[in-house]
Amino acid sequence: MGVREAAAPARLHEPRGDRLLREVEQFEQALDHQNRRNTTLGRLAFAAAFLLLWEVASGRVLDQFFVSKPSHIIAALWAMVFKEQLFYHLQFTIIEALTGYLIGAVAGLAVGFVLARSDAVYRIVEPFVVAFYGIPRIALAPLFILWFGLGITSKIAVAAIMVFFIVFINTVAGIRSAPVQLLQVSRVMGASHWDLVRKVTFPAATPFIIAALQITVPQAMIGAIVGEFISSNRGVGHLISRAAGWLDTPGLFAGILTLLVVVLVMNLGITSLGNYLMRWNPKRSNMRDLQ
Repeated sequence: MGVREAAAPARLHEPRGDRLLREVEQFEQALDHQNRRNTTLGRLAFAAAFLLLWEVASGRVLDQFFVSKPSHIIAALWAMVFKEQLFYHLQFTIIEALTGYLIGAVAGLAVGFVLARSDAVYRIVEPFVVAFYGIPRIALAPLFILWFGLGITSKIAVAAIMVFFIVFINTVAGIRSAPVQLLQVSRVMGASHWDLVRKVTFPAATPFIIAALQITVPQAMIGAIVGEFISSNRGVGHLISRAAGWLDTPGLFAGILTLLVVVLVMNLGITSLGNYLMRWNPKRSNMRDLQ
């Protein structure tokens, strides 16, 4: 009997409140896992139904010349990989988009933090920022090609400018949204300038910054592709432009599908970073259930 008592699980002797709390946590974890599994299955089912409907409707309800077929697009993608060196072209597009994204994001964060900390300076430059932001960034692509030439640098510049303004504006909005009362209380309690930035300002601005970083992922890709459309002999944009010149609809969709996959992977990385930085926020934890 004594041996049985010694071997009894410790959880039988834990307080009732702790046991109930542990059971609730286990139930919530199981529910989260089930929600994520159901979300994944729902997405797969929706994608399969959409592709099946597209395959059946093309040539019967829809003009196949304009929308092609998923089976033809897969065949074109296969040919693009082995006959047109898709991965060779893709590496340039990824380099252009990622480099432009990093430059634009870092510049937007740095300039946003500097200007948002000084109300006087921000009031002076705000009208000029709004004016420049109103210029269609795509319209600047020919100018950047004139400045930086036909190489990869002009495409990086277009991608960077597509990212910069969105990150900059969101960073400024996030920093200026920091609760004034919380800042004042923190100062009274002896918080240093770095403590205010690290524990008050940055957490307040983080949701704005993460949203900007997620929004600008496709923007960086758009900038790189636009630059390749205008002037390039390599890159996925070049392949898409060439397919359009040949009226090759499956080739067009194959190039677009390639870009879609790259953007999804990039966005997944930014989302994971956002979840990590926002792990203190219970609302962000709930948002993970939808991913």
